[in-house]
Amino acid sequence: PVRRPKTPRPPGKIRLGFMSSDLRRHPVAYFALPLFEHLDSERFEVYCYSFSELPSDDIQEFITTKATAFRWRKDLSAVQAAQMIADDQLDILIELGGSTHMNKLSVMAYRAAPLQASWLGYPHSAGLETIDHLITDPYNTPERADLLIETPLVMPKTWIALGRQVFRDDFVINPGIPQDKAGVVTFGTANNPYKLTREALQVWGQVMLRVPNSKMLFVRPEGASPMFRSNISKVFEDMGIAPERIGFVPVRGAHMQHYNSIDISLDTFPLTGGTTTCEALWMGVPVVSLVGSAFYERLSYSILNNVELGDLCAHDVETFIDIAVRLAGDKERRAALRPVIRQRMTDGPLGQSEAFARDFYDLIAKAVEAARAKAAAVTA
Repeated sequence: PVRRPKTPRPPGKIRLGFMSSDLRRHPVAYFALPLFEHLDSERFEVYCYSFSELPSDDIQEFITTKATAFRWRKDLSAVQAAQMIADDQLDILIELGGSTHMNKLSVMAYRAAPLQASWLGYPHSAGLETIDHLITDPYNTPERADLLIETPLVMPKTWIALGRQVFRDDFVINPGIPQDKAGVVTFGTANNPYKLTREALQVWGQVMLRVPNSKMLFVRPEGASPMFRSNISKVFEDMGIAPERIGFVPVRGAHMQHYNSIDISLDTFPLTGGTTTCEALWMGVPVVSLVGSAFYERLSYSILNNVELGDLCAHDVETFIDIAVRLAGDKERRAALRPVIRQRMTDGPLGQSEAFARDFYDLIAKAVEAARAKAAAVTA
């Protein structure tokens, strides 16, 4: 067990900790940035804990300037990290990475803070009973309580907002729709290959079979791998889709411009897109998504509803196919959407980062107050 301070911290601001090795140029930071851009310094002191083995970058440096403390320790064990956090006498600790690369989920087992939560980087229950809450929103909160270990802390509109240092207007959306230039409808994805289940690929294939001569574009660095291209192409070829209808753009980092070659993004399932869904929409590309019952099956559902595109969400495979095929045939709608989706994102809950930060800090303050009241009742 970690050592607890012998004397309690004097009353004051709420001490909020974020534990993540991804508070840098990483998708986690892209969505966490609004909380530092609009830090509620009147009510909160914010402590950050990173175990990143990578050099600091501009995003990490920006966050460092905003936080009360940014404790960057590359070589601590889990118990050492937990003790460091306990010494800061937080009111609540939020981990942002689950069991992903360079993060230390096991720190949460030591309960270094009296209240602990998960958010953002791992879209599912992390598995530890010492994590009290998972931050969600009205769309991605599972209807069945038993699908989460934690108690949801539900944001009023959206569980994420866009960091404008990353989602920038200098990503140019070419005029017109890609179909006008290519002569055929091009579906596409930039999702990580670990999300590419055989079932999802086969459903995408069924969409292509119903949209004559359509193409599917995979915008991924793995596209440089002959084995990746061969394995992906074979799934479609087994369905009767010629290899020349499947394209690969092997690019890392500089992928945003390639959305100008995609008419419709087909979402992965059961794990849907998150960052990739936002990026596609930011580039004016509508996303068709399949909604499931679990939290990780509802990420795009939240994003699409927050940009008034909830009708592109299906609750079964047949409807997913129908929506994609219908959208492929509706050039007028796609042409109308392409230049306005980004503005919808900016004007809506995803883009109103100040309102998002205010809602987030209000939610955390209420959770801390409730935990304090419960502790006081137990003591009494």
